Amino acid sequence: MADQDNVETLVVLQPIAVDTGSPDCEGMLVLANGLLVAVLVRLAMPDHTQRGSWFLEAGLGHLAGVRAPMFDTLEDATRWVRQRLRAARVRP
Repeated sequence: MADQDNVETLVVLQPIAVDTGSPDCEGMLVLANGLLVAVLVRLAMPDHTQRGSWFLEAGLGHLAGVRAPMFDTLEDATRWVRQRLRAARVRP
């Protein structure tokens, strides 16, 4: 049996508009190994202190209810997703 801890999680982002009720509507579906695990939204409102950053609008599965930091880039967000999912696999 292969050691799955050494297998990198394939994270794919798919652009989508998100109805947030605000101008923050640029979104990304986050798929990990083909499963939808999160929805990211880019902060666009002028009054946001971190305008242009990415926010975890919704987490699913192992990311449900997780408090995430703001992400400066999508690369930062995908790195965080991989780390969280790797940590979830390791837990007994």
